[in-house]
Amino acid sequence: MCPDTEAPGNPARRLGSYTTAKVSGGRVERLERHTARLRRDAERIGLPLPQQVDVERIFLDTAERNFGSSHSVGSNHSPGRRDGIVRVEWSHLPGAPPKLIATPREYQAAAPAWSVVTSDAIHPGPEFRANTKYVDVAAYDLGRDYIKKGDVDEVMLFDAQGRLVEGAHSNFIVVTEAGHLVTPARDLGCVEGLGLTIVREGHPEIREAHLTRTDLDTCREMMSTNAVRGVVPIISIDDKPVPAGEIAKALGAAFGHA
Repeated sequence: MCPDTEAPGNPARRLGSYTTAKVSGGRVERLERHTARLRRDAERIGLPLPQQVDVERIFLDTAERNFGSSHSVGSNHSPGRRDGIVRVEWSHLPGAPPKLIATPREYQAAAPAWSVVTSDAIHPGPEFRANTKYVDVAAYDLGRDYIKKGDVDEVMLFDAQGRLVEGAHSNFIVVTEAGHLVTPARDLGCVEGLGLTIVREGHPEIREAHLTRTDLDTCREMMSTNAVRGVVPIISIDDKPVPAGEIAKALGAAFGHA
């Protein structure tokens, strides 16, 4: 398959999965892991696997073209390298073969702690996505639109039974009232995020659970995690303050080196 680049905002609805990496100092962080994740997800949803070399190349070329060092013609000036984000998806239109599409955007510094609110959208549950980061999920799109418009950093998506599943951009980790480290269970349909995977590799004590609103009302700490932002403490849930703690800092140490 020939890698391709499409402009952000393309209205066509595509079917497939994607992964999003941070570009720091001209380097795509965790390039091999993002490539493996995209290939794993393609297998899970029944798509032919993209070639590893093609995935890595589109990441690197897009990062260099948009955030790498560049020299003006006839000048020795170099603006240097900038931090950015590159999303690469392996997807297709109905009836067409899949292809790689890269979408770059500038990296914007986020708040050191986040406020989250409950989304009006109901999480659709496991469906057919097999815990992949799927490109066409209305509940995610509605949540992201709300984040852009509102004064919040992330939304919480609950399923029809009132169980927390995930956010529009991230997975959640909760310190329960009893002091247990838990994350919403995969059988609810949440994305098996790379950020959460990295955290759990160093903290096998994090277990999966079905969390209700009551669990959140009584939790000791809550945090968000994804591969771009690492671990971010949450300081309010639906405008109710959440206690600050040291566990988010400890878990975030996993992202000290890319």
